[in-house]
Amino acid sequence: MAKAVAQSDVFQAEIDFLKEVRKLSEDDNIPAETVKENYKKLCDKYERLIGEAKLLTSVSDRLHAKLNEANEKLKKQSEEINKINDDLKVNNQLLQDTIDQLVKAKVGRKASSIVLLIAIILFVISEGLLEPIVEQKFGNEQVGFIFKLGIAILLKPIDVIVERYMMRQALKGKSTVADKLFK
Repeated sequence: MAKAVAQSDVFQAEIDFLKEVRKLSEDDNIPAETVKENYKKLCDKYERLIGEAKLLTSVSDRLHAKLNEANEKLKKQSEEINKINDDLKVNNQLLQDTIDQLVKAKVGRKASSIVLLIAIILFVISEGLLEPIVEQKFGNEQVGFIFKLGIAILLKPIDVIVERYMMRQALKGKSTVADKLFK
């Protein structure tokens, strides 16, 4: 409201002069010299008003051009940000795929190591404990060989089971790792 009062004060002198001239225009007994004097003042004020209108129009045009330029710059920056965001999404997906492959490879290595350890333990148990018992009961080495072949055949399903279990455990921990990375 203070601005409205300040703006009306700016034009108060012109408004007062306009009222005075209108009042004089209604008076039929006004001397010609006063009419001429007021007419000259009116022309001067009108000329000043046109100059101010030109100035205001020029300033307005420049501000409008700057605003358009700023809007265009913002639009370009917005497009650049959108492109960067799209690139980031693609890169994040590639990174996630790489992390998934690394986790799978790491789990596969650990699972293979565990299965190798199980195979060694089974071999030691087979050679040290079971083979003497089998040879004693059956007296045939082929039964021991078949037993060892069965153990060897079971190694692949054991590897798959261990790898799946470890992968589930890694995926449970994966969200925690991702949360830590992006905090």
